[in-house]
Amino acid sequence: MDEPQTSYAVSDGLRIAYAEAGAGPEVVFLHGVGSTKDVWRAQLEHFSTTGMRCIAAEYRGYGDSDVPPPRSLEAAAADAQAISRAAFARDVLAVLDACGVSAAHFCGCSLGGVIALECYRQAPGRVRSLALVDTFAFYPGGVESMRERIDTLERLGMTEFARTRARGVLRPDALPERVERVRAEMGSIPLDVYKAATRATWTGDYRALLPRITVPVLAIWGEHDTDVAPRALSEEIVALTKSASALAVIADAGHVPNVDNPLAFNQALDGWWRSL
Repeated sequence: MDEPQTSYAVSDGLRIAYAEAGAGPEVVFLHGVGSTKDVWRAQLEHFSTTGMRCIAAEYRGYGDSDVPPPRSLEAAAADAQAISRAAFARDVLAVLDACGVSAAHFCGCSLGGVIALECYRQAPGRVRSLALVDTFAFYPGGVESMRERIDTLERLGMTEFARTRARGVLRPDALPERVERVRAEMGSIPLDVYKAATRATWTGDYRALLPRITVPVLAIWGEHDTDVAPRALSEEIVALTKSASALAVIADAGHVPNVDNPLAFNQALDGWWRSL
């Protein structure tokens, strides 16, 4: 596969980066709160060779995208450039516009799954299917979790937080190079961006949306993700979504199964997409 090309869309006056590879039916990959578009490297490498056009979007503040001004990163910010679930979804839809894509398959991990649901809420006609990976429609105790996470971030700073947190999102025996990759991605995120994204991640409730979803849905869960997004949260998505398939469990994987066990993850997605 040729190296994915990074291009830019514009959303609320901010440049939004995305990587693109392959040709065919479009799939947009959405990263979590602690990663960037690079977390989908193995998926772009694989699916771009199987006849799919792969697009990995990067929300405002992350990676190669523009960082909103300081005033837009404050806790009470509500301007157009502020960080929120709705704003992240606008970023993703702007990427589809820039790519000339009317509708795509969506695959989102953790926060990315939440943003995929928000994209469906905003523009259901642009979503062909939803692969929701180690995510949730509602997180019990989410407000308390959000406050605890922000307290930890402020106490440790981004570099130390990433160092202490990276291993916890992977399987217990994760390869050192994978731990380092997660640490580097997480550590690259500006502290105020991570805090704002944390406020957005833990406070949504999409349970009422799930029964109204009419496109195919696949919930995927890494078997070792017992801390960040436990199995019950994915099972709730399956139970409340009429168009959902059975839960796909990825062995030897934690909260980011696409990194922990990319072969099994890609096989699960590949088989499901081919069945649609």
